[in-house]
Amino acid sequence: MLAELARLWDQAAHRAAATPPPRRHTQKELAEACGVPHTTVGSWATGHSVPRDLDQLVRIGAVLAGWAGERPATAAQWELLVRSDRRPRRDTGRQAASTDGPGRPLEQVSDPLALEVHRPIEATRPDAGTLSVLPPYVRRAHDQRLAEVVDRAAGGCSAMAVLVGGSSTGKTRACWEALTILRAQGGWRLWHPFDPTRPEAALAELATVGPRTVVWLNETQFYFDTAGDTGERVAAALRTLLTDPGRAPVLVLGTLWPQHWDTLTRQAPNPQTDSHAQARAVLAGTDIAMNAGFTDEQMRELRQAAAGDARLAEAVTHAADGEITQYLAGVPELLARYHNAPPPAKALIHAAMDARRLGHRLALPHALLAAAAPAYLSDAEWDAAGQDWLEQALAYTAKPCKGVRGPLTAIRPRPGTRSPKADPAARPVGARHTDTEQGPVYQLADYLDQHGRRHRHEHVPPAGFWAALAIGAHPGDLVALGNAACGRGLLRDAAQLYKNAVTRYGDIFAVSELITLLHRVHPSDRRPAQWVTMRTTPDNPRAVALLLSILPRVGAEEQADVLLARDPARHAAMNDHFGAGLLLQALWDSGAKDQVSLLLARDPARHAPLHDLIRVMLLLNSLRHVGAEEQVSVLADRAAHHAALEDLNGVALLLHVLPEEQVGVLLARNPAHRAPLDQPGGVEFLLSTLRKLGAEEQISVLLARDPARHAALDDPIGVTSLLNTLRDLGAEEQVSVLAIRATRHAIQAAPHSVTWMLNALRDVGAEEQVSVLLARDPARHIALDHPDGVAQLLDTLRGVGAEEQISVLLARDPARHTALDDLNGVARLLKVLWDAGAKEQVSVLLSRDPARRVALHDVGPYDTGALDTLLDTLDEAGALTQLSMLLARLPAAGRFGVFLGRQDNGVRFRFGRAPDGHPAQPWSWDDLA
Repeated sequence: MLAELARLWDQAAHRAAATPPPRRHTQKELAEACGVPHTTVGSWATGHSVPRDLDQLVRIGAVLAGWAGERPATAAQWELLVRSDRRPRRDTGRQAASTDGPGRPLEQVSDPLALEVHRPIEATRPDAGTLSVLPPYVRRAHDQRLAEVVDRAAGGCSAMAVLVGGSSTGKTRACWEALTILRAQGGWRLWHPFDPTRPEAALAELATVGPRTVVWLNETQFYFDTAGDTGERVAAALRTLLTDPGRAPVLVLGTLWPQHWDTLTRQAPNPQTDSHAQARAVLAGTDIAMNAGFTDEQMRELRQAAAGDARLAEAVTHAADGEITQYLAGVPELLARYHNAPPPAKALIHAAMDARRLGHRLALPHALLAAAAPAYLSDAEWDAAGQDWLEQALAYTAKPCKGVRGPLTAIRPRPGTRSPKADPAARPVGARHTDTEQGPVYQLADYLDQHGRRHRHEHVPPAGFWAALAIGAHPGDLVALGNAACGRGLLRDAAQLYKNAVTRYGDIFAVSELITLLHRVHPSDRRPAQWVTMRTTPDNPRAVALLLSILPRVGAEEQADVLLARDPARHAAMNDHFGAGLLLQALWDSGAKDQVSLLLARDPARHAPLHDLIRVMLLLNSLRHVGAEEQVSVLADRAAHHAALEDLNGVALLLHVLPEEQVGVLLARNPAHRAPLDQPGGVEFLLSTLRKLGAEEQISVLLARDPARHAALDDPIGVTSLLNTLRDLGAEEQVSVLAIRATRHAIQAAPHSVTWMLNALRDVGAEEQVSVLLARDPARHIALDHPDGVAQLLDTLRGVGAEEQISVLLARDPARHTALDDLNGVARLLKVLWDAGAKEQVSVLLSRDPARRVALHDVGPYDTGALDTLLDTLDEAGALTQLSMLLARLPAAGRFGVFLGRQDNGVRFRFGRAPDGHPAQPWSWDDLA
């Protein structure tokens, strides 16, 4: 509370000093303006007392906000801060704990730029005066949602929030402003892990984070979306932290672009290839969508605040479409610098854009840029470039844009950071290193990064770019870049990138991709398998297990025998217990029973960590697969006694695989009493598991806690599942409660919520609530620009027989008004309209040329269902021109696999596709360096 008053006073002082004629506010002036005794104001200002009178606090806050050019906080907001200050402090032990662990006391964290808040543009007016580090802040809808999460943490409950929005929309600034509540409460720390890399720093110290700590995960994708399993281990450690009552409260704050959120939370079609299960679990329900623009009322507040800040005044005057935050981050000047760049500088920027969007990490090596940029220049442009073209181009891209970073700038190492390790010439499979010594590295401006993804997503970089990646990219990114090449049909380039990933990084994922790709191109060539086998050391259980499963499939049984002869069971590193489980199964399936016995003798069950219950379950399955019942019993007993009961899905999975005796032990610990009730999907999974086990007492305990009243309603799939399970359990009262809550929420929520609820309510026989929803006339009010929502509603209305609503919806002509950039939505809408016999609407939709306009870059590489649906429906509808156009777009958009499966492309493009679109020339293992 006092911290917020002090912030307002400082902002008011800056504004007064910057507004001609300069002046200085006094405490006496403040007291007179708000009608509060001067002595009271002085006592608050010196910290001798804290505000107790809410009316006085609101009046002082209103005057200070007016002086600062900000919108006054409401009485409810001030009351929130008052309650925060009045909360009982933790006991002595908890207070002491807050001084331990990583991070710094929050009161010492005073530089928002150090936490990666965008540096604002510099004022151009000569009379701008002295300005604060950041311009005045106007709160928007997302700030209120974020404040509610922070308040939960201030109240003693661990919480996590991730702001999801485009570049330069104010995500990190919003997180910075949200810390006000915790600064007012006092006793908090902030930890921003980034050295030596973000995921490594987080993984190293997450286990030591104490209570009252803010974990600052700006650019959250860098922590979760990593090569190998580091990101998953970070996510698992965060789940453990957030569910550990002994370390509560902690607050985790993160930011993501929408495409990164989609990557991390999209359900994998095959659980065996699910590389983000832990990330998806920890992110569930944490997203807060950013408001990219400002409402009319907020714009009025901005204009008032702009009177005291020349930077904000410039943004309000010149920003297009209300993009104030983008303007403050220097976006218009940045785009102008990019569009008007000389050819060599633009070539550098394009090389950086393509490297980033195709999978390279933020730090772009100088060697990569220098080798790739010439490929983007025409012969005339290259001839015109001087000998110092690279130096001039880097100088151009490094020049600041109104005080913010230029398009492409050098990353300056911080003093005291660890020196990177040298990259050896050859590295065995699985033997990874932390980093490589690649010289200077550069960073593409955040907004240009997103701009490149949006405007170059179907541009295939030239051949020289891929050759530069092979020699200059960070080794840890070679698999992702190889996947990007493979997805565009550049199979030889992909193979080279995979091979280099094995050579330079020991990447076990590259092993699978390399052998599979070469086997597809040359099925009888065993040399790739031989080469990889010779580079695989027996101490990496995952690498050995992967090879043992792949080699027989490509006809390289002899190489599998060579690998087994190296005695992997004796040499496998046992600190990777998940890998040990994979190796057990692979050895068993290979018939190497002696090796299985040797590995079991090293007792993996007794030492496996229990923090990740999904991996415990997988290890149990592996042990059971090889018949190691004694070890199954040991691990099952440990898990039953010590598993974290707050991990709903993990507990439910364990109950599925534990022996009967250990099931009893786990149930005796009363997991139903500890289960978080705000996760409808998790509660449903646990209830259905308990039902299969006949654990009636635990079911009664869980139902008595009234999950229907506490379930979060922003997960329609989870709510739907929970409704069905409650019905199956005969909990009719809970079904009714949840149905009513879900109906009210769906009325106010997005169209897909109405659709999910109609289906769910129909399934549980809640006809009254179905009627309530239909009475709200969703067909008349649904937004027509969301094709997926329209398609789902139309399909659901057909399912419930609401013919009148169907007629209303079709009469609104959704095919003419729907947005066409959503591939999943357009595919589904076209299919539903076709199946419904709405031929006129099908014709209207096809006349708008969806095959040319649907966005293909937002679909995951394994998520081909929507593409197949759209292609099949176009074919069925006889839209052959559009079918051909969509097929032609697929390789450039990274969907070469779908392209190969159509027509005779599999034969014509056996060796891949050249960057110009023609079938690639034949190539073999001999052509790889």
